[in-house]
Amino acid sequence: MNAIEFDAQICDGVLKVPSQYRTWLGKNVRVILLEPEEQINTQQALKFSAITLQTKNYRFNREQANER
Repeated sequence: MNAIEFDAQICDGVLKVPSQYRTWLGKNVRVILLEPEEQINTQQALKFSAITLQTKNYRFNREQANER
């Protein structure tokens, strides 16, 4: 099976095939439609809020932590 990939926009139920693939017209083909994923804005993705923890009297018990 041969496969090609190209970007296209569906207009009134019609998908335009690029001219370099016109030799495929009239053939039986399998069509898979994939919607592009939304791109995450890198500025928003990299935002972190600073937090402050008071650990002055905190006692860490490794055995209890490993039991969880």
